[in-house]
Amino acid sequence: MKTRFLASTCIKYFLVTLLPVIFIGCQSIQPKSPGELAMEDQEFLGIWDAYNQCVDGSDIQSMQANLSVLASAPKPISLDDSPIPVPAFLKKLSTARGSRLAVDPRAMAASCSIHLAEVAQLSSDWPTALRTFQKIIVDYPESQYAFYVSKANHALEQLTTIRPVSLSTQEVLVQ
Repeated sequence: MKTRFLASTCIKYFLVTLLPVIFIGCQSIQPKSPGELAMEDQEFLGIWDAYNQCVDGSDIQSMQANLSVLASAPKPISLDDSPIPVPAFLKKLSTARGSRLAVDPRAMAASCSIHLAEVAQLSSDWPTALRTFQKIIVDYPESQYAFYVSKANHALEQLTTIRPVSLSTQEVLVQ
């Protein structure tokens, strides 16, 4: 009888400590390193300024510089890279951590890339347009960036029909 009471008590204590972890999850772990979207206000404002300059720009070199600033923004870490060991069955049930910022820096970079490629295409800089559209397809495979990938695919289809003969044969389109 006493062992049954002890076992029952142990189970209750175990559940009392486990249930909050189950309900709260890992949300209490706040980003601390740059790889987890931890940003100071000044860093975010720099990224925001780079985005605005990119989408308003028409100079390819300055737009590429702005794009590199956007590409250097911290990205959410996956559960595979998490500092906390997570069992495999939980990884299958979870989704990627979302951005804890007001906007998604990766979406900003994708938008900037589309604009850069379009400006390059309009100014007949075919190699830059081609590389940028291809890079969008490779760099943004996640479903939340499907709009940008679709737009890049559509532009590449058009680009292959109108691209001039001056493009080298070494530049192969990504399918």
